[in-house]
Amino acid sequence: MTVDTKHFYLNTLPDRYEYMCIPLVLIPKMHMIDKYNLEQKTKGGFVCCEIQRGIYGPPQSGIFANKLLNKRLAKHGYFEVKHTSGIWRHIWCPIQFTLVVDDFGVKHVGKQHAEHLCKALKQDYTIATD
Repeated sequence: MTVDTKHFYLNTLPDRYEYMCIPLVLIPKMHMIDKYNLEQKTKGGFVCCEIQRGIYGPPQSGIFANKLLNKRLAKHGYFEVKHTSGIWRHIWCPIQFTLVVDDFGVKHVGKQHAEHLCKALKQDYTIATD
C-alpha cells in the first residue's frame, strides 16, 4: 500500500524559528517586491525572512517533520527501527513502512493493520491511499 500525506512539511511547526536570506533577483518584482516594498528592506541585495512553519527545501524541514511524526506515531505504537533509519514498525502489528518525502511505502499483513496505520495518520494529516 502507498499513503500520500498532503502538506507533510507545511503542517510542521519547528522547535524554533529559522531564518534565511533570499537574493532579491529571485523574487518576482510585481507580485512580491512592489507589493511588500521589499527594495526598502534589502541589505546587500538580499531579503531576510523568518520561517515560522515548515517549508520545502531546507534540510531542517525534514528533521522537524520527522521528529513530529515520531512523536505522533509513538502514541499509536509505531517506532523507527533503531539500526535501519527510515524504516518504521509497530510494536505488535505485522506492518512496516518507509517514508520518502511525504509518501509512505507500506508492507502489511491483513487489511486491519493497514487501516490501523491510516487511522493513526488521519489524526494529524490529510492522507490519500492506494
